[in-house]
Amino acid sequence: MSRCVLVVGFGPFGEVRENPASALARAVDGYEARGIRLVGREIPVEYAAGPAQTLAWVQELRPVAVVGIGVATGRPFAQWERRGRRRGDSRISDNTSLFLEDLEPGGPETVEATAPVEALAHASGLGISEDAGGYVCNAWLYRSLRSLAPLPVAFLHIPAEGLSPSALLDGLVAAWGDRQKATSS
Repeated sequence: MSRCVLVVGFGPFGEVRENPASALARAVDGYEARGIRLVGREIPVEYAAGPAQTLAWVQELRPVAVVGIGVATGRPFAQWERRGRRRGDSRISDNTSLFLEDLEPGGPETVEATAPVEALAHASGLGISEDAGGYVCNAWLYRSLRSLAPLPVAFLHIPAEGLSPSALLDGLVAAWGDRQKATSS
């Protein structure tokens, strides 16, 4: 029986009409290999609804891990995020016109990713970032790490040009796939 890994990618926002994050999540949906099955879904670019929808899917699917994907239009290459920060950028609103600076008053300043970020980066051939930004991606990571613990949670920022599904698949299969080598009889 395959173990589920939930992959959520953010949908359109602002000038980004076709978000490559959502396209990547949809591209890996249904992929099965080495004992894992990927379920790819789109989440809204909203401070509250994105994490809430993710939580609902976690309760429904019971995945072994959750991976979020967002586009970072200013970055030239993809990077796994090491941590989420409590503080956001109060100058940027989400798709509901909500501005949010403090994600959880009184909460910890940062929360470390619970997924194996170094292993994901190595297997996928991608980098690691120490700063998930101050927008909805960071908010999703911070809130998901807080609400889904102890479930492994990771976040991947990709450039506006997108990312080949194979790089993501390599990382996810290495992190959560069956480590037993197949034997032939």
